Amino acid sequence: MWVDARDKEALARAGLATLEAMMATTAAQLLRALPDRENWRLELHDAQRGSRGAYLKKHHTRTWGQWLRAKLGAGTVATPGRVEAENIERLARDGIPAMRLMAWGEKLHRDGLLESFVLTEELAGYTQLDHFLPTRFAPQVHDGAKPRNRDLDRLIRDVAALARRFHQCGYNHRDLYCCHFFVREDAPGEFRVHLIDLQRVQHRRRFRWRWLVKDLAQLAYSAPRDRISCTQQMRFIKTYLGVPKLRPIDKRLIRRVLLKKWFMERKLGASQ
Repeated sequence: MWVDARDKEALARAGLATLEAMMATTAAQLLRALPDRENWRLELHDAQRGSRGAYLKKHHTRTWGQWLRAKLGAGTVATPGRVEAENIERLARDGIPAMRLMAWGEKLHRDGLLESFVLTEELAGYTQLDHFLPTRFAPQVHDGAKPRNRDLDRLIRDVAALARRFHQCGYNHRDLYCCHFFVREDAPGEFRVHLIDLQRVQHRRRFRWRWLVKDLAQLAYSAPRDRISCTQQMRFIKTYLGVPKLRPIDKRLIRRVLLKKWFMERKLGASQ
């Protein structure tokens, strides 16, 4: 188990100083429970930083392969908790705003039970993008009488710049939906955008085309259609690509993204 030095006091106060305590705790708000994992929200307190929220992901699986590894003393495989913790640290080193890692841990028990967790600090004051857009911006008017919303333009630019930086650094998300961009408006038209849910993030330098298309299609699929116009979608892709005018290779990418989005709509239905 690893704990950030800044959080040791708060975790000790909450009785969460060990992996066993972290995996067993129910003194929190249960957000989701699946057969192999749980999501919880905790309130932590310490003398220096006061109260703050944190999100805990617990993972637990038991397989014959894990039982055999335990019997042979072979150690753990790359657990979900470790993978997400390492992804958070990598993105931080590359200057990509995400959650702050507070603690993580893993353990392979003798009976084959493999446990892991990751604890991250709550992004206080942030709202997921698909909720922020409908509450902050009015539906699009298509009669041409309403002027451009400069604040919305800036937000689209900021989201595109984050996606561009993320992909330029060699990452792909595999779940790059709007709900995984978190937004805070510090002043009118001044936004901070962070990326969350990094368990499935991959890093690759080659054979990336398919995964970039998938990320962009997921983002396009989940964008509220009544808030983002075709013109703003074009503004997004130009910012993402870093070009003032689309080139033939850019148009090929757009066609692939739109095709992938169409397949998603056929399979999942319209998102908004």
